[in-house]
Amino acid sequence: MAEKHELNKEAFLSMAKVFGLDINDPHIEELYSYVQKIIPTLKRIEELDLTEIEPVIPFTPLENPTIHNGDV
Repeated sequence: MAEKHELNKEAFLSMAKVFGLDINDPHIEELYSYVQKIIPTLKRIEELDLTEIEPVIPFTPLENPTIHNGDV
């Protein structure tokens, strides 16, 4: 049976406030509705089996690379 994922309104408003959102903004209802719709998709990420996947180490270029002997 599919598990139902819900975020109750009180928890949503509490998190929104912590993240600095104005919970009295009229768009907060629209945001709550959107979050309710995407929660099932986000929860599927938890189901991924990543045990055989190595972590990715992103390449971070130097901001000011040193030039040696005129080499670039």
